[in-house]
Amino acid sequence: MQSFRPVHILAALACTTVLSCSFDYGNGEGEGYAVPDMVFESVSADRYENAALSVSISAMTLEMYNSDRIWAASDISFVQYASDGSSAVEAEGSAGLLLVNDGDETYSLGEGVSFHILEDNLFLSANDLRWSKKNRTLSGARSGEVVLSKDDGTLIRGVGFFADTASRTYEFAENVSGRLVPDDAETADSPAEADTDAKAGTADAAADTPAGDR
Repeated sequence: MQSFRPVHILAALACTTVLSCSFDYGNGEGEGYAVPDMVFESVSADRYENAALSVSISAMTLEMYNSDRIWAASDISFVQYASDGSSAVEAEGSAGLLLVNDGDETYSLGEGVSFHILEDNLFLSANDLRWSKKNRTLSGARSGEVVLSKDDGTLIRGVGFFADTASRTYEFAENVSGRLVPDDAETADSPAEADTDAKAGTADAAADTPAGDR
């Protein structure tokens, strides 16, 4: 059901850590923030590229800002599909808030985020995360902690997280702790303790045999 109640999720999103208060829209209801063109409640939305499903989103509330090519949503879950048209799922997750910038293909998530990269079977949780589909990178807030885990017992936490899913590498800037389970069968029984080096490891190093769905 479509409604036009002025929820204005964008105003709540604009000053979260992940967005760094970077949006400054013209005058409108809520002084300083744009009024959404449309607001949907309890909605599921699909986005297509070249006739292929690109992303599916389910949300409690979804706002659309057409002139800026922005979506804002609350209490969301999403599925990101491969861009080759194969319908393969690349990533999935959930968050309290989501901002989609359709122009530069970035997805900013906040207020409690879980993210699963299926190819590497990596699970991430954080307060804020930003996913760039175009660059295939995933990053946390500069001072926010991110927890990375796998079903094989790998569990690493740290601050300043950045992942390049194309090269299958990830790193933390500081405060790294936890353990990394190598995929070498000879050392798998002796998990390596993560050190405080900026680079915690690579997705390949952490990978084991693929696990099933969560």
